[in-house]
Amino acid sequence: MAADTAGIKKFISLFMSTMSTCSLYTREHPSVDELVQKVHSTLNEVLTEAERLEIMIVEDRLIINRTPVRDIWTHGTAFIKRLKRRGISRVDFLKGITSFEIKQFITDILETDRILKTHPHIKAGVIDVRIGGSKTDVVPDKDSLCHLTTEQIERAKEAYHNFSPFRQLNMAGLEEIVVNFVLAFRREANILKLISPVKSYSDYTYTHATNVAVLTMFQAESLGVKDKLSQEIGIAALLHDVGKLFVPKEILDKQGKLDEKEWEEIQRHTLYGAKYLAKIDGLVRIAPIVAMEHHMKYDGLGYPKYSHGTKAQHICSQIVSIADFFDALRSKRPYKKDWEIKEILALMKQNAGKDFNPFLVDNFSRTIMKALN
Repeated sequence: MAADTAGIKKFISLFMSTMSTCSLYTREHPSVDELVQKVHSTLNEVLTEAERLEIMIVEDRLIINRTPVRDIWTHGTAFIKRLKRRGISRVDFLKGITSFEIKQFITDILETDRILKTHPHIKAGVIDVRIGGSKTDVVPDKDSLCHLTTEQIERAKEAYHNFSPFRQLNMAGLEEIVVNFVLAFRREANILKLISPVKSYSDYTYTHATNVAVLTMFQAESLGVKDKLSQEIGIAALLHDVGKLFVPKEILDKQGKLDEKEWEEIQRHTLYGAKYLAKIDGLVRIAPIVAMEHHMKYDGLGYPKYSHGTKAQHICSQIVSIADFFDALRSKRPYKKDWEIKEILALMKQNAGKDFNPFLVDNFSRTIMKALN
């Protein structure tokens, strides 16, 4: 959240108290004016070091200045419900705001039968997500999207560097990455604008992890998966390749052909990842399953191989494997060219029923092409 976390919480609490008082009395009551002045003063303190306070609501989560609020207090919950009831999912309070604007905005929220008025220092609207189409009150430019994805890659890099059998996994950091991508979906209909190119060989692991998370959540939402489950699948996708951190670097970085023993070690990254993630308290349950199964095939082949015949691949692992395959082929690497999107989709369709779930391939191809149009 912003640096002044206590100040922001105080502002929201005062805002809701003012709204409650305004509901009980008239807007001209002295108690209302007194509270409005307190709201204005507190907000100005928050805005001393920033040009705006940005508040978003994604499902039932509160996002302040692009950072999820983990522990929502009573007034925070009431604030979410009140804005959602008015059809507002984003509001920005800008520096220079007046107490009159605050009072008028509170009145607007309470008068649900009227259209919201515009204010010079308050920008409020609805972010409406539709796969293949987007309606939003704020349209980000190319630079802001690049900044968002670059920022999430850096956070993924930091999270990966902190992975250790001797450290607690930073779940808040992973959740923040995933929630920020949910916000991005609501801003940008073309999913491929949220996919980052590999800028350097050393950054491939983190860039690929974030790209796979984006593509996985994109698929999940197109299938009607939302809220907590969508975010859990996103976290699992973000961690799908964590087992590679336990593979010797000289094998991972080798640009020539791997010998048999090296290839066997590479394949073990699914086992290493699943074993590591299974020991982490509080981690989403699907994460170790996806880490284990993302290189399995729809027909039960691939790896790891099971000693007692084949095993059906979990549906979440099927979704992640499609995202993993797509991003791996479209990424330019020192030892391979980057494929055209239509080439990749054609190959996926060719292997549907063997490598991939045919229904998921059709859905992925259709939604990708729709997003491009």
